[in-house]
Amino acid sequence: MPSPLAGRHVLVVDDERAIAALVVRQLERAGATCVAAHSGSEGLELLAAGGFDLLVTDVQMPGASGLDLLDAAQRLPDPPAVIILAAPGDVAGAVGALERGADGYVVKPFQPEQVEREAAVATELRALRQTVAAVEVQRQAGPVLLVLGEMVSAFERTDSFRVGHSSRTARLVGVLAGSLGLDGERLVLAARVHDIGMLAVPASELQRSGQLARQTQHLIRVHPTLGARWVERLGADRAVITAIAAHQERWDGNGYPGGLAGEDIPPIARALGTAAAISAMCGARPWRERRDPAAVIQELVKGRDTQFGPAEVDAAVEAIRVRPDLLA
Repeated sequence: MPSPLAGRHVLVVDDERAIAALVVRQLERAGATCVAAHSGSEGLELLAAGGFDLLVTDVQMPGASGLDLLDAAQRLPDPPAVIILAAPGDVAGAVGALERGADGYVVKPFQPEQVEREAAVATELRALRQTVAAVEVQRQAGPVLLVLGEMVSAFERTDSFRVGHSSRTARLVGVLAGSLGLDGERLVLAARVHDIGMLAVPASELQRSGQLARQTQHLIRVHPTLGARWVERLGADRAVITAIAAHQERWDGNGYPGGLAGEDIPPIARALGTAAAISAMCGARPWRERRDPAAVIQELVKGRDTQFGPAEVDAAVEAIRVRPDLLA
């Protein structure tokens, strides 16, 4: 199967010539055609000519910064995908770039394969955005998000502790929707892509042993917001966007990213958050085995009125008692 980068035109901008050359070699091995620039000003001139599918840029450079290039890229009629290269001490700048619209980042020093992986994901996201722009958005958003869901599933398969999480969440929330009087079709669609914002977190960061870096923790906390913005750009309707944006909120107000509490959390987001939490309980983690149905029910009851709303707990407990196979 050809790489998503095959035939793509890429602008690589980094004032460290060796790093620019390393990125160019790796992406050209994947089939891309690359042009390198070694200052922000040079990068802006090349970018203005258009025709690039992907921009890979350092954050701090002479002449203009990577954020300047990001802003210029977003003003183009057909914006390229954007990957940010960040120095170890400037990860906060990369995270800020994501919040301004970048599609991913890689921290230096890096393995060339890391850049290729992030670039491939970003290029696929851009292709989906182009599809949406070319057709009637509301009619096509569902199929586009299903494709995006397959990308999320592929991402999860690279981590033995996350494999199957989104599909299991979708299966669970489809059952909860009926009990809670919610739109099951929209909830299942939201569940398939609810963790799309996690694609912004480099896999190497998630797979580190020990405590995650502060910047990585911050990025995880804002992943619902990033995911909601991405699916909004792909034409998702308001219910799906809302579910994704608030699926990590808690009934007691101690969730994220907004600290919403109780009835202020939209019902569609409460249902999705409950299903996602149950799915996480069913997956093994480095520090524990996967939980069986009895243990999941115990955790749900324990979290009633704190992590979970009472209606969601009642619906989930009944569903698991009737259909323990939902947790497989």
